[in-house]
Amino acid sequence: MFKVSLSTLLLTLLMILASKINAQENELMSVTFGESDTKYSFRNQDQKFIIDAKGQDSASGLFVPDPNMCLDNNQLAWSWRVDQIQPTADITMEEKEDFAAALIILFGKPGLFSKPKGLIYAFANTDLPEGSVVNSPRAPDNFRSIVLENENSPLMNWLQYERNIIKDYELAYGHPPDKKLYTIGVFTDNDQTQEPVKASYYLQSCSFPTQK
Repeated sequence: MFKVSLSTLLLTLLMILASKINAQENELMSVTFGESDTKYSFRNQDQKFIIDAKGQDSASGLFVPDPNMCLDNNQLAWSWRVDQIQPTADITMEEKEDFAAALIILFGKPGLFSKPKGLIYAFANTDLPEGSVVNSPRAPDNFRSIVLENENSPLMNWLQYERNIIKDYELAYGHPPDKKLYTIGVFTDNDQTQEPVKASYYLQSCSFPTQK
């Protein structure tokens, strides 16, 4: 997932390489973590604003400008669908850390002297049981994943979730967040394995104009 150092990542994330993309009246922020961007496209399906992601030896995400627009009493609801998954990816190994689909919840604003904490909901090709917590092999103190789907999960099916991000943060880190919620984003990458990956997202609880 991360080819750059943690300090570079934190400076990059939503500060240096963040740029606004107009997506059918919605402003999403694109953040590149690797050398190239995942291809994201947008469509409306049954009055739902769908984000499609296709890896191209890439690592980038799309983030909402105001995370509070996606929450109701700390509850976050979304759906995702993975059509292709990287067969050799392994989120426990630095050299194979690719996510088929992920939601990144960031607490704390990135900066020179500020190290935010990331909570990641993961659909990943792993034999770890659902509900497992994985410390990032590159930044274990700052990024931790909760495995929602693994190698036994169905592909080409929409899967729906509703999670309490504060309770899940406590599950991942062992204590409540001590930093303010900064952003929420979707993330699909294949820069480590270079293997095909395709996923789609529907951020159900986000108040996008096209969803009304």
